[in-house]
Amino acid sequence: MKLVRHSIYNLLGLGLPLIVAVFCIPILIRELGEARFGLLTLIWAVVSYFGLFDLGLGRALTQQVAVAMAENDEKHVGALVATASALMAGLGIFAGLLMALSAPWGVGLIQSVPDQQEAVNAVLLMALAMPAIVLTSGFRGVLEALHAFGTINSIRLPMGLFTFLGPVVVVLYGSTRLDVVAGVLAAGRIVACAVHAWYAWRVLPDNHGRLALRKTLLRPLCVSGGWLTLSNIISPFMGYVDRFLIAGIVSAAAAAYYTTPQEMILRLWILPGALTAVLFPTFSAQFSGDNRKLKPLFNKAVTWLFLIVFPITLFVAIFSFEILEVWIGEGFARESATLMQIFSIGVLINCLAHIPYTLIQSANAPRTTALIHCVQFPLFVALVWWMTIEFGVLGAALAWLIRMIADSTLMFGACWRLLRWPFRSLVSRRVIIYCVLAIAANMVILVEEADVRLYLFLIIFIFTLTLACREFFVERGSFN
Repeated sequence: MKLVRHSIYNLLGLGLPLIVAVFCIPILIRELGEARFGLLTLIWAVVSYFGLFDLGLGRALTQQVAVAMAENDEKHVGALVATASALMAGLGIFAGLLMALSAPWGVGLIQSVPDQQEAVNAVLLMALAMPAIVLTSGFRGVLEALHAFGTINSIRLPMGLFTFLGPVVVVLYGSTRLDVVAGVLAAGRIVACAVHAWYAWRVLPDNHGRLALRKTLLRPLCVSGGWLTLSNIISPFMGYVDRFLIAGIVSAAAAAYYTTPQEMILRLWILPGALTAVLFPTFSAQFSGDNRKLKPLFNKAVTWLFLIVFPITLFVAIFSFEILEVWIGEGFARESATLMQIFSIGVLINCLAHIPYTLIQSANAPRTTALIHCVQFPLFVALVWWMTIEFGVLGAALAWLIRMIADSTLMFGACWRLLRWPFRSLVSRRVIIYCVLAIAANMVILVEEADVRLYLFLIIFIFTLTLACREFFVERGSFN
């Protein structure tokens, strides 16, 4: 069960650094102070957003290398890798220059900066690492296309840990200057790029052809990458616009009540992320070859993702008040528990949408997902603005839930239309059973007694586990 094993690798590579972050962040806040730590989080966010300057070429390279390998066209892989790498190197340099030039202006917009020059220096050091950050996505794309997920996560895990442990070591045993911390992080990103490049070179097939630039490859790489980039730019806007609207319409405190449970539950997106990173090259290869296994694999991926995510989101929804009360406090729990319940339902629905989203993009149809996001964006902004004015924070959460439902419906619908699968395969008996189970289970939220909710949850969990065992034993060869 290669896909399952690779998904577990990805889950460990993505999840373990988050666990370490829980312990590192309080140390960084204490040693750096709230102002410097706030600046550090902004630098992390800016670097992450500037990483979009790969313009989707990393994912496009994964798709095209996977197709070339499936079609036994290995001799063109070298040219694909060289052309995409040259493009991304140029884009990385441009992103770094843009980040460096805008550093004084950006830092000047922030209120109460302890030392402006220190903050500017920190941004400049991270700008220096931007070419390496952008190139890393390309080298990782090569490794993903060739299913080297063990290698990817043997690099990702230590680098993910270093993102938090590196600054902790610096502030405890070195300096609390923000530019020193940023310099260490920048050096780590450059080292990570070099390691990715080394392993990407090692996994290339022996007859990969010349590592030469080829003009004919520019257009397909840029077209595919361009549509992917459009999705990657719009999605973060939709992910954050509701928070800014709440802060502007209601209050900053209301935004905290909204953002904290949302951030917590959205961490579950690492589960579909771990799976779809493996599915993307597999789907791409099957589109170009024997695609008879495509539909069973798609159905199996959706089923297993539901069976894994459903009990987690159900537990959070049922015990949202208790979780927040223990983690933060009773007063905060009163304000945010209902919001967390809404977010739990929305995340369950949207986690499943990652599978059709990945399938559409692996079919080299990123234009479809980009257009779906383009349609959603203005409608969502208008909806969340109106519902926040009318119903406050609860209205914003309900608007977010409506978007999750709409996005998932559109992704599944687009997937079925693209592949021309019969509609009856979408509304199968299995799908109806799982939908009824999810709806009935979430009614447990209405029960007031915590003990009764716990017993009901255990019954539902055992039933879900039974379904999972049945899926495993009846169709355990589906992932091979």
